[in-house]
Amino acid sequence: MEPDRILKGSRVAEVDRKCINDGIDSKHLMNNAGSSVAKIIIEDFKGKKFVRDVKGIVVCGSGNNGGDGFVAAADLIKSGMDIKVFYTSLPEKFSPDCKYYFKKLVSVGEDKLFYLNLKNKEIEDIFRKELAKSDFIVDAIFGTGLHGKEIHGPSRQIIEDINQAKRKNENLTIYSVDIPSGIDSDSAKILECAVKADVTVTFGCKKLGLANYPGADFAGRVKVADIGIPDKYFKEYEQIFEADLRWVSDRIPDKKPWTYKHEVGKLLVIAGSLGLTGAAVMTCLAAMRAGAGLVTLVCPWELNDIFEEKLTEVMTYPVEQTDEVTIHSDCLDEIIGLSERFDALAIGPGLSRNPKTICLVRELLSKIKKPTVLDADGLCALSGPREIGNEKDLDLSHVIITPHAGELSAILGRNSIGLESRLEANVKVAKKYKLTSVLKGAGTLITSSSGKTFINPTGDWALATAGTGDILTGIIGSLLCQGMGFLDSAVCGAFIHGKSSDIMVKNTSRTSLMATDLLEGIKSVFLEIEKIKYHGSYKL
Repeated sequence: MEPDRILKGSRVAEVDRKCINDGIDSKHLMNNAGSSVAKIIIEDFKGKKFVRDVKGIVVCGSGNNGGDGFVAAADLIKSGMDIKVFYTSLPEKFSPDCKYYFKKLVSVGEDKLFYLNLKNKEIEDIFRKELAKSDFIVDAIFGTGLHGKEIHGPSRQIIEDINQAKRKNENLTIYSVDIPSGIDSDSAKILECAVKADVTVTFGCKKLGLANYPGADFAGRVKVADIGIPDKYFKEYEQIFEADLRWVSDRIPDKKPWTYKHEVGKLLVIAGSLGLTGAAVMTCLAAMRAGAGLVTLVCPWELNDIFEEKLTEVMTYPVEQTDEVTIHSDCLDEIIGLSERFDALAIGPGLSRNPKTICLVRELLSKIKKPTVLDADGLCALSGPREIGNEKDLDLSHVIITPHAGELSAILGRNSIGLESRLEANVKVAKKYKLTSVLKGAGTLITSSSGKTFINPTGDWALATAGTGDILTGIIGSLLCQGMGFLDSAVCGAFIHGKSSDIMVKNTSRTSLMATDLLEGIKSVFLEIEKIKYHGSYKL
């Protein structure tokens, strides 16, 4: 099963050209696009009202996005809905295909068409009155061809009027065609203003501006419509994807009736210091919840009693400590020997930034080549002065890092990383160190050393609370020790982490969610995964 593909919006024009060169009629594609929008709207309102009582507005620009809108309007009118169509430019400025479908719409209902010239006070009043009494609005003003240039003038006023109508009437549904007008489909940047859609119907595949933030915040529910473009036209471009629960379920290792704990996987966690024991505890518990067979925690000897009391199912391994009660670099050889009994490592949560401890982490990364997830304080080993040889010779192909934007900035030597530059930065660090990078945040990004990237669709700002990153480290570490590959472990770990939050906030609220609540959520996610994987083989 292939994951859902995501492309930069600028690729659409290239794909269209190739389709046309191969004999696919561009008007046929436009007709399919507009009809798919209308079909979704009709389905949404089926049973809610008599069709003739449904009122809607379609706002069309001069490009192909506007042409999609004209097709949708014609289908909606034919269905019996009360539709008014407003277009923002004179017909002589329309693209050829847009003009073609505009003329067809004129023959269906010329009295339903209005040139939205805001200099004409009468038309402006008609537009606003129709907004106030409509059940839905179709935004077909700007499509995926809008890049960089900020919106101003009449178009900005029209977008603001559409958003204002929604604020006044929460029952109003806004549908955007391909992408909400005002979003850069390549960078997800808001070009001064943008339509705040409830539903975006996009074509062929999801666009980067819909999956990445801040654009994703304006997209609402995204529905991908097949308009007849063969998949081969998408495969040669950037490798950006989105997983779903079935894709994740397919990758979780199968368990046989005779499976035992040593076969499931053994994870060695190196974490914790004075005042930061909670981070290590949450990592270990999350690893157990995510299916690890055995988890052992390496910790400063003085904290061993605390961990033994907090962790019933996890074994502890106390080692030499520094004066600050952190793990000492003198225990390097001991940990290397211990690691031979384990399938994967998780390093960093609550580890502290003590120089001796960070030196230990650098040496462990250099000398233990087992699958490793590196997080939190452990990431300091990748920033600042290096003590593990020449950076060009540093082999981190066995490592998954899980930084937030601030930590990634430090690794790359930047002051900050903005929302629009997150993808570029994550690809850069993954390729530079030949590792897998999980950049946490709104729309967590997971990138392999080849640049292949997944944008995680689960979770939201509820996860912006202390300790949730430690839970993620435990989940990914658990999947690694169960034998999953680096990219699969990272993608599935981020998905399960976010999904557990989505489940829990239904009872806790987003505001009140705490990291330890996710431990309950993980159980619910795996119940869903097992129902998919085992198809009733076991009673759940």
